[in-house]
Amino acid sequence: MKVLILSASIGSGHTRAAEALQKVFGSSAQVVDFMARDVSTLNWLTKKFYLAALRFIPDLYDRIYKFADGRRAGVSARFLSSALMYLPFARLLNKFRPDVVICTHPFPESAASLWKFLHAKSARRFTLATVLTDYSLHEIWIYEEVDAYFVATEDMRRELAAHCRAGQKIFATGIPIGEEFDSLEKSCDATRTTILIMGGGLGLGSIEDTLAELDKVRKPLKILVVAGLNENLLSRLKKLRLSHEVEVLGYVSDVHKLMAAADLLITKPGALTMTEAFAAGLPLILHAPIPGPEALNAAYAVSHGAAVEVGSQKISAVVEALLDEPARLAAMKRCAEKISRPHAANDIAGKLIRR
Repeated sequence: MKVLILSASIGSGHTRAAEALQKVFGSSAQVVDFMARDVSTLNWLTKKFYLAALRFIPDLYDRIYKFADGRRAGVSARFLSSALMYLPFARLLNKFRPDVVICTHPFPESAASLWKFLHAKSARRFTLATVLTDYSLHEIWIYEEVDAYFVATEDMRRELAAHCRAGQKIFATGIPIGEEFDSLEKSCDATRTTILIMGGGLGLGSIEDTLAELDKVRKPLKILVVAGLNENLLSRLKKLRLSHEVEVLGYVSDVHKLMAAADLLITKPGALTMTEAFAAGLPLILHAPIPGPEALNAAYAVSHGAAVEVGSQKISAVVEALLDEPARLAAMKRCAEKISRPHAANDIAGKLIRR
């Protein structure tokens, strides 16, 4: 069985989910960044516009996200993305000739769905599977041509079922993460609190402001900072001088080791980072959400007791309050472990292989 996994390099979460699935399928699977320039210049430019909107006009992005979640607007948004991205998908289909196409982002999903619609009687058939990489449902993910959906929670499964046609399979498997998070053993420093700061693969999330706030915390801290692919941020962070011990890192491939060594994670609420933290039993302090999906991700983690949101508070005050209540931190750790789904990638692969 040949498997083509289509991701989108918009942030790192969609790619990490795709890579986790590829490891399970092994040599039979190929991961392709659908937004890469060598796949399509138009797709690449769309990504650039999308990232610019997130950075410079997040309120506009929030309005578009909410508007597109309406039924009529959602249909229009789906049609536009599928029409614009149809040809790059068709080229990939001709190149790889897969038996299964898995999408971890709605952009490639839209193009694959249009291809299946236009070629319903084609002899070249493939199973189309979609892996939702957030803790909420949005209209732009919903296509009748998808054969199997894999979602993060049972609530999402029920909500999606109300929108899907008969015959579409929907599974609440969780979001796929790397196998290294399975049976992860904690390795925290017993003499002081270790705080991990992440801003996603793009290094977003006001990391410099966060460090300035943590410098106000009176208890001794060890701070691990991941700047991701943001080289400018990495350079600036390395010049900072704080009263606490700080280790600054760029893009890392062993985030599981950092999470195992941490007592707290301060991050924007990206779904993959949250999912990895759940598997690591790592309590979360969430701030600077991208409007739309990340705000809903945060609400999920907070409602299940695994996280606190900064909101209008100072991060230093939130951290000190948690450090003063070790029983609360322990409870947050248990809540994170309770909602963890570390075997999601294996579960998804198993269900597709059995189809």
